Amino acid sequence: MLDGSTLDLSAQWENRPVVLVFFESWCELCAQQQPDITALSEEYRDTVLFVGVGHESSSEDTTKFMRGHDIDYPVGLDAGGEIWRRYRVAEPPLIALISKGGRLVRGWPGGTSELGKQIRQFLVS
Repeated sequence: MLDGSTLDLSAQWENRPVVLVFFESWCELCAQQQPDITALSEEYRDTVLFVGVGHESSSEDTTKFMRGHDIDYPVGLDAGGEIWRRYRVAEPPLIALISKGGRLVRGWPGGTSELGKQIRQFLVS
């Protein structure tokens, strides 16, 4: 993580759903979608964990992106690209919804404006 801590995602999705937000600080589409993602992360703070995952951006540029978009959920850099490869992220943005228990529910290459609707439907079902 950017703050130097480690986040064990498998331990997180044992307790609640997780939304992985794959982004880069230089990605215009990421920047356009971020206000909605930030709002959703605040709305579902107690039930869904949002985690940002950058890859090529520097920690300095990522920190600027976070500040510029009021991101307060955990963000880390996948410098080696292992997590990006696991989720087959070809380019940002990509959003992945992981169920409690660790099952990939759905991924959105290119991001989505439907994330809030999808999260609501998922939590109700």
